Amino acid sequence: MALCIAGFVHAQQIGFKLTSGKLLRDKITERTVDISSLGNLNGYSYFLYHPFIAVFNQVSVGSTENFYIGKFDKNLNLVKRAEIELKQDKKELTCEGVLRLKDECIVFSSFQNTKDKKHYLFAQNFNFNTLQLVPNIKLVGELDYGSLHKYNNTIFHYEISADSSKVLVFYTLLSKKNETLNTGMYVFNQEMKLLWKNLNVTAKFAGGVFEYDRFRVDNEGNVYLLGKHYADKENYYDAAHFKDRGFFSNDVYYTDKPNYSYELYKYMANDQNADIHPLSIPGKFIRSLSFTPTGNNSIFCFGMYAKSEKISVEGGFTFTYDLTTKQMTGLSTKEMSKELISQDLDPTELKRFRRSIDNKQEWDPFAYILDKVKTKSNGDRYFIAEQYIGGTKTERSGNMTIYSAIHMHNDLYVVNLNNENQITRIDKLHKRQYWLNTDTYNSYSSIEKNGNLYFIYNSFEASDGMFKNIDVGNSYIARLDANGKEQKSIFRKKEDKDSPMPIPRNGILQTDHSIIFSLMTFNYKDYQVQKISITE
Repeated sequence: MALCIAGFVHAQQIGFKLTSGKLLRDKITERTVDISSLGNLNGYSYFLYHPFIAVFNQVSVGSTENFYIGKFDKNLNLVKRAEIELKQDKKELTCEGVLRLKDECIVFSSFQNTKDKKHYLFAQNFNFNTLQLVPNIKLVGELDYGSLHKYNNTIFHYEISADSSKVLVFYTLLSKKNETLNTGMYVFNQEMKLLWKNLNVTAKFAGGVFEYDRFRVDNEGNVYLLGKHYADKENYYDAAHFKDRGFFSNDVYYTDKPNYSYELYKYMANDQNADIHPLSIPGKFIRSLSFTPTGNNSIFCFGMYAKSEKISVEGGFTFTYDLTTKQMTGLSTKEMSKELISQDLDPTELKRFRRSIDNKQEWDPFAYILDKVKTKSNGDRYFIAEQYIGGTKTERSGNMTIYSAIHMHNDLYVVNLNNENQITRIDKLHKRQYWLNTDTYNSYSSIEKNGNLYFIYNSFEASDGMFKNIDVGNSYIARLDANGKEQKSIFRKKEDKDSPMPIPRNGILQTDHSIIFSLMTFNYKDYQVQKISITE
């Protein structure tokens, strides 16, 4: 039976209703360490359960092989959960991704033939009703790495066009040191019929390092690759370093520098050569950039910028870029104060950050994760930029040194646009989320209703004042109203330490201004599905 809890806890300010499904427990052989959403279909919600993938210095907690898909009804009850068992000609295949394409679900899998030095990519449909693979597996990619003596593995990336009629598969062949050996791509229609391919995608740059940052495919099947060109390798390999003294301690340094620029590569069918377009704003350093193809051979660009030669973000920007004339139009920028950006760093943290870098006048150590441009029900447009730091945390115990990946997701900036894509206002929502090894419980989901934006997210608190250890805080639903005013209400109390923790970034939006998301305990035993409905 589903449990309904009216949203009136802790001096309720936001009208919402929280509905919880039944608490479920995994078998040890089915243990999963992450859950992502596959969306709705015919009144059911679907979630993908990720298996544990062994990492050095981590303890295995369950299955290390196959994914599961769970099907939940409108009352949040689990109808069925089935394992995706992948085989081809009696060979075990490795799952390389599950893609939702309109009403279809496509499962990508691969097999490495070490004798022939080839990596094969397969695709087949998954039936949402029966939760079974459709027996229509076919070979969609054949990657030859025989001449690449340093080859170690392949990374695949998938993108879908705005009308869901085209699928881009971009691949990168890597060495053991994660050096890029070769990149290429396949473009398919919605029936996974190959339209065109380019097996030797090569960036053209002089000196430094280049990496592809964002991938897009438009409704006509043209491909857009956005890349960062670093002037030197020094900055490319640097990241935040956390020592055992804690977050932003004396042992920490964060050495990002404004020594990279953005370039867009556009590829078309039957043309192996790309049109290359440098993207820049005069007198400013683009800290983070994203884009959307708009038709008529143009793109809409948006993101966050800093002053020239600075890394600290100063504001947001938008502009349109014509790929035919190579001209920028409609540039809009909106500046924010240093105090607004750095207000969640206490003076000690800010001092430690400045002491760890060359430029002692910087005020913002964060990178910014950009969401897509979205439209509210009243026609206003906006995009969200989330502060983020990634790096490595080092701890020593006796003669042992332990390295852990760190993930810190901080405040959200909502950049509001008018009908002409000019920035009208930038709002800020305050949060802090720090986690080691995984970002499963970090980040957020958002809902829009009547011009207001609602966010669900978890909070975390320092148990020793320096983020060496953390305590789980409350889970919040927050509202930014049409004037940018922030209000928050709690929907999961920090005292509920043994209950599942929300995984907010995988929320499935509903047409009734609600969102369905999954939860999971830290020991990966129990999981649950919940729904938050906006009632105001």
